[in-house]
Amino acid sequence: MTRPTVFMYSGQGSQYFHMTRELYERHPRYRLWLDHCDDIAFPVLGKSVVDTIFDPDRSKSDPFDSLADSNAALLCVEYSLTRVIQEMGHRPDALVGYSLGEITAAVVAEVIPLEFGISFAVEFARILAERTPLSGMLAVLCSAEVLRSHAGLFADCWVTGRNFDGNFVVSGRVDAVARLEHALGQEAVVCQRLPVNYGVHTELIDPVEEEVRGILGTANFAPPRIPIVSSASTDQVVEVTADVVWAAMRRPVDFAQTIEKVTAAGDATFMDLGPSATLATFVKYILPPGSGSAQVHTINRFGQDLKALSEFQVKTASSCG
Repeated sequence: MTRPTVFMYSGQGSQYFHMTRELYERHPRYRLWLDHCDDIAFPVLGKSVVDTIFDPDRSKSDPFDSLADSNAALLCVEYSLTRVIQEMGHRPDALVGYSLGEITAAVVAEVIPLEFGISFAVEFARILAERTPLSGMLAVLCSAEVLRSHAGLFADCWVTGRNFDGNFVVSGRVDAVARLEHALGQEAVVCQRLPVNYGVHTELIDPVEEEVRGILGTANFAPPRIPIVSSASTDQVVEVTADVVWAAMRRPVDFAQTIEKVTAAGDATFMDLGPSATLATFVKYILPPGSGSAQVHTINRFGQDLKALSEFQVKTASSCG
């Protein structure tokens, strides 16, 4: 019996300059789809997404932290990767989005057009930049027990993502996150600053709710043609509404529980359609020993996109059977 296939879409923090560069240069179909997205995004951004991603003056290690640019870039890359994977013959039985990835999922499920998805991603970013305080986001690589044993350190921050046992995300104002990062370092707790400068998934974005809902109110949400599972609610989304989209941006993400719920219904093959293999890595640590589920990624941060895509084909040939 064939296991169901789940496409997964990562959000902010998984982006980097020059992501998919080799694929764009050497895979004609990927280039066609990314150029198509670029044509749509150009009038919204006022510049080329492709030129921004592949900026020769930037290196992979530079923070890709302009929210409007990176939101558009992530959606365009994930959508283009999806089209390539679909052209290879893969059809998803469900879609899982992580934060901004829920917008990509809505586009792939044909709930909203690609044009609206890109426009919303950019406008949402601009509203946050104009009307919410600068913030920080920190991935903490240790057991969530530290939240109880060192509760005072986290007093000015919010837990905004639970990825797996030993990996969670906290957000807060810039100074608060800087203090927390320093304090955790003093306690020998490993953490990593993420390139996200606004307080998504916290009360810091509440002042823009009305304006964001106003944008969402212009959308004609269609029924999902592919089932969508939200990492904010951890459940299947029966109907996408403005409430659902706002919740995906405002509520904390519980990716671990989301995957646990999906696999409770049976084994699945999880395909990471993001640029960093982030969600495939998370799933690897979420699945219990002996699980019949599998996780695969399309590309990662190390380049060699064609090799990664070739390995994806080999792995999916066996894991989907």
